[in-house]
Amino acid sequence: MGMKYTDEDLIRCLTKFIRGMPIQYHDIPYINLYGNKESAELFQNSGNDHVNYFFTQLKRKTIKGKNFNRSIVGGCKRKGRDNSKEILDKERSRIGYKKTFRFNEESTEYCLDKTTIDVLRERGEIIHEDSVVCFITKKLPSLDEPFKALTDEELEYFDTPEYPHAYRAN
Repeated sequence: MGMKYTDEDLIRCLTKFIRGMPIQYHDIPYINLYGNKESAELFQNSGNDHVNYFFTQLKRKTIKGKNFNRSIVGGCKRKGRDNSKEILDKERSRIGYKKTFRFNEESTEYCLDKTTIDVLRERGEIIHEDSVVCFITKKLPSLDEPFKALTDEELEYFDTPEYPHAYRAN
């Protein structure tokens, strides 16, 4: 995936998704992020091995509660790294928020502003309740970590024609 979306793009896309409207960003799939997938599985067949966008539905801790459970497979939880940051449109109106989380990967969650959700709820336009857009960056190995041998799958990558070989036999 070569696309890089602005915060405003993602909030507008999320608004359409929540309302069940057609979305122009076909490379953002729906994934049950807090379901039964391991983190590594999120990047399989995505066309990108370390960055991905997803729609997902948050899971409430209690039926009518305001807090969400961010446990993933294996009981691990994503930890918030910062407070939510406002996303403003061109007219400087708040249209949503983004918050960064960390586990084995870094993820940024985009959600709609409460006022927008209240208006959509009043109009009966919410089709996908508690949905967010996640931008996930897979943690790449640090150069400070001990060297680890490449897997056969990783070695095969370097044998593909797409990989620009730095060294060629004469």
